[in-house]
Amino acid sequence: MAQQFTYSFNVIFAKTFKGLSISDQDKVLDFLEIFEVNGLSDFQLYEGKISPSWASLDPSDANYTYAQANNLWHYHVGLPSYVQRHGKYKTSDWVLHFQWVHGANHIDIADMCYHYSMDGTFYLPNPPFFVKAI
Repeated sequence: MAQQFTYSFNVIFAKTFKGLSISDQDKVLDFLEIFEVNGLSDFQLYEGKISPSWASLDPSDANYTYAQANNLWHYHVGLPSYVQRHGKYKTSDWVLHFQWVHGANHIDIADMCYHYSMDGTFYLPNPPFFVKAI
């Protein structure tokens, strides 16, 4: 029997998703369709880069501990478009944040936002974005 991979939206993102344009919804759904079939065992199956949200932070940074403790990851969703900055993956200005315990078959979609805050720091969703809805 094939592994089953599942996802859920948190309460806030479920509402946000309904208000997205069809093309923006499609970007999220493209990611989720690949996830449902393949999980996250092979990041090369995805057009955008997938990364743990603590990966580029210094271990002494409080956001490193926060992101790691909450199992925060992000996927470059391709909005407004993908950019090839590295031979292995593409990035984009917007990322889809999700919680994933490495190796698990389920992800919780937390938020979709611009990659960096106005002050130039990497954006991380707050705990209200961690509540499951659907």
